[in-house]
Amino acid sequence: MLRSIIAAAAFTALAAPAFASNSYTFETVNPVSEKRVVAESVVWSCEGTTCTAELDRKAPTVRICKKIAKEVGELSALRNTKSELTAEQLTECNTAARK
Repeated sequence: MLRSIIAAAAFTALAAPAFASNSYTFETVNPVSEKRVVAESVVWSCEGTTCTAELDRKAPTVRICKKIAKEVGELSALRNTKSELTAEQLTECNTAARK
């Protein structure tokens, strides 16, 4: 029985990072008109110019940013708990923003 408990604990410890998600935030130049936005196949909760969601991505990328910008317009920030896009990356991202 002790072996079963140890095996279950080991599996849980190894599997947990695979299912972990990161809290992401993006900020827009103009307020978002909807309270919920679907972008990058994720439902984002929005309030004014700030939207948040949980994504299973390690770091924000320009690709993700472009998909969001197509839905909501220009972004002024995209970050998770560990990193964020640079000013240059945001400029590249905003080329995809809807007009």
